Amino acid sequence: MSVEILSFCMEALRLKRMLRNGWVFSGVAAAEVESVADHSYMVSLLAMLIALHEQEKEKKIDLEKVLIMALIHDLSESVSQDIDRRIAKFAPEEFTAFKKKLDKQALAFLLEKLSPGMQTKLSAIFEDYQQQQSPEARIVSEADRLETIFQLKEYIMLGKQRENFSEFYANFKEEKEKFQNPLVKELARLLLQEETEK
Repeated sequence: MSVEILSFCMEALRLKRMLRNGWVFSGVAAAEVESVADHSYMVSLLAMLIALHEQEKEKKIDLEKVLIMALIHDLSESVSQDIDRRIAKFAPEEFTAFKKKLDKQALAFLLEKLSPGMQTKLSAIFEDYQQQQSPEARIVSEADRLETIFQLKEYIMLGKQRENFSEFYANFKEEKEKFQNPLVKELARLLLQEETEK
């Protein structure tokens, strides 16, 4: 089993070198672009904080599921690569169906290296994430989008030109109204307040 886990981890290791293409497209220098692994770490941290905040309000949230889901939500990209979501505007329905199938099959390929028990557990959690029905899936999904707003804010603080991110701002202005979690909504408002007023 140790050889299989080693092989699985070597595949996942690619995420440390895989750049997030949306930032590349926006003109951020390659040396400053976050990797998919950077992104997944922050999504996991945000999802954990949101889940703990919900638990403090006595909401029933499975923290283990949240953390596993956040860690694997982009794992498939270690073999399928990061696809900039802005291309979806050219064929929204086809892109959504394609991306969902691509992610599911790529993850299944990766999980083949693990024990049947691990495969079953991780596949079920990823399926839950794709279906977006559970409170845990909604937390991770909103943490995923919120992390991108945090990263955008950091690039602006580092002196990147706001004009390069006009599509991001347009998307986030719409998205922040769709967030369901009150904490996520407030964090997004605080992060975007200064920028959307410009």
